[in-house]
Amino acid sequence: MANSNHINLDILEEENEPEQNDIEPEEEFINEPFDPNLIRVDTRPMTIDLVLKRIQFDEIDLAPEFQRHADIWTLTAKSRLIESILIRIPLPAFYMDATNEDKWLVIDGLQRLSALKKFAIDKELTLCNLEFLRHLEGKTYDELPRNYQRRIDETLLTVYLIEKGTPPEVKYNIFRRINTGGEPLSPQELRHALNSGQATKFLNKLANSTEFLTVTNISKKRKQRMDDHEFILGFIAFYLMPYQNYPIKNGRDYFLNEAMIKINGMLNEQLYEIENKFKFAMKTAYSVFQKYAFRKILRNNKKMQPLNKSLFESWSVVFSKLTEKEAEILKERKDKVINLFIKYMENDIEFVNSISQAANKINYRFQTIEKIVREVLS
Repeated sequence: MANSNHINLDILEEENEPEQNDIEPEEEFINEPFDPNLIRVDTRPMTIDLVLKRIQFDEIDLAPEFQRHADIWTLTAKSRLIESILIRIPLPAFYMDATNEDKWLVIDGLQRLSALKKFAIDKELTLCNLEFLRHLEGKTYDELPRNYQRRIDETLLTVYLIEKGTPPEVKYNIFRRINTGGEPLSPQELRHALNSGQATKFLNKLANSTEFLTVTNISKKRKQRMDDHEFILGFIAFYLMPYQNYPIKNGRDYFLNEAMIKINGMLNEQLYEIENKFKFAMKTAYSVFQKYAFRKILRNNKKMQPLNKSLFESWSVVFSKLTEKEAEILKERKDKVINLFIKYMENDIEFVNSISQAANKINYRFQTIEKIVREVLS
């Protein structure tokens, strides 16, 4: 008779569809507040004409990498924005990252600016479905009477500029607080906005690697929200800084933001090392767990559980430190790895709590995964 306490991946095949949310939600923790004296924001009244000139000269970025939904308004929405300006309805304030004076980054107001560009610069928008100025329907900017053109050009906008000298962690918090619109950006999308360059390209490269895609099978929706980038950034952050040194006082956002900054300053040799270690960890995880890697495995629940960021970070970092020989041993003894993992899932409440992103339990979850690996290798 088979041992009822022993489990392998084969018996899970009966019901292996992932739950609707393929990534386990995280608990949020309030970190220490930042010093308000570090906030440097300037309020600048600007005419639409001045803003459009900056756009014309590519001094305002309307196509930042982190914006997944640039220019998605309907023709009706765009037309009614123009109509609002023409009937003198004040527009909400615009927020820009002006750290680089020659290239502002739009934090809030991208759709409105995109609509203005389509109408007044590209001349591609024809007004439609207007509520009040119906005699202007079917007209382009060039076809408007001069007094209406002038009204658009001279309309004053309120623009808030985050200025140079604002620390990255403060700027991140400003982004997050402002970012409350229809579908707010995810924390990783905000990091992406603040750290464009080598870091964003490197994360994208790893996120599209065969090794990562095979083991996570992450959904298209989650990729659009850059959850895949945050998974990988978590690996890199803990790979670069031992978990024992995790800055509990500053919190996860600070920890990941710092990792982005570090990646932006890395040499090619360092990036190459991280890439190789990451791919090695992904291959090892798949060899051991197959498609159940980085998910909770429950003896009495055959349904595939969501991807878990804490398990991803812990298993991947521990696997990345193995030798080729040790990885082969784990693969040969994968049933033992799985059964030990389930044992801790069922009997160690502290471990279960530690993989729900509990900030003060990070040491425990890494130590538990290390303990499992050591026991299998011994």
